[in-house]
Amino acid sequence: MQGKEHQLLPGLCSLQFMSEVEARFEYVGDERFYMLGIGIPVSTFHHFMEESNGGRSIEFGQVLGKQSFRIFQEKLSPAASVALQRVMQYVAKPGTKKIEMETGVLGLLSMAFQSFLLDSETESVPLSKRDKEKIVQAREIMLECMADPPSLPELSRMIGLNDYKLKIGFKAMFGTTVFGYLREKRLEKALFLLQQGEMNVTETSSAIGYTNTSYFAEAFREKYGVNPSVFVRRSSNR
Repeated sequence: MQGKEHQLLPGLCSLQFMSEVEARFEYVGDERFYMLGIGIPVSTFHHFMEESNGGRSIEFGQVLGKQSFRIFQEKLSPAASVALQRVMQYVAKPGTKKIEMETGVLGLLSMAFQSFLLDSETESVPLSKRDKEKIVQAREIMLECMADPPSLPELSRMIGLNDYKLKIGFKAMFGTTVFGYLREKRLEKALFLLQQGEMNVTETSSAIGYTNTSYFAEAFREKYGVNPSVFVRRSSNR
């Protein structure tokens, strides 16, 4: 892009902003790959960024700055992987309705915007660069120790930040509480594990830190609108 090289590796998702640019794609010969690209105009991006009061805190020009191209990349999350597989199934299935396809595409866009743009916004909370680094470290610890996470005081000690600043800083940076975030990521991983078909519901519940399978089933149903056992049966019949 514009003379600069950007590498798209397997298992990554990216969010790209561009004005008028010159691009050249180079591929490895005889190597099979799948890539799903979703493109929207600036006007649609601004429509998606509008808030309930009609305001808009994120502008296309603000994200792009003085550059003609900007790219954000990260590892594909379990939830995004499941959503991506669903969209690819819609592409391959004859007779797919537009509402099915557009719902899947909007879900992928929403996850990308949330991950790359909205999670990075901080409210008017006094956080230094070092504070933010520690809070990001706290998030990584919770994800690594998902099945047996530390308590909030323990987490505060681990990152060297008092629990009050951790609580308000985490909410400002990621839009939810520490354990609210953990709950969402646990359920996303559960969805991915069940989709793979290698674990049953009880094993999946234990793998993500739920000691009570009934409580896990209730949380899963609340988030995805279906019991995990029913989801497993549907996945195995596809």
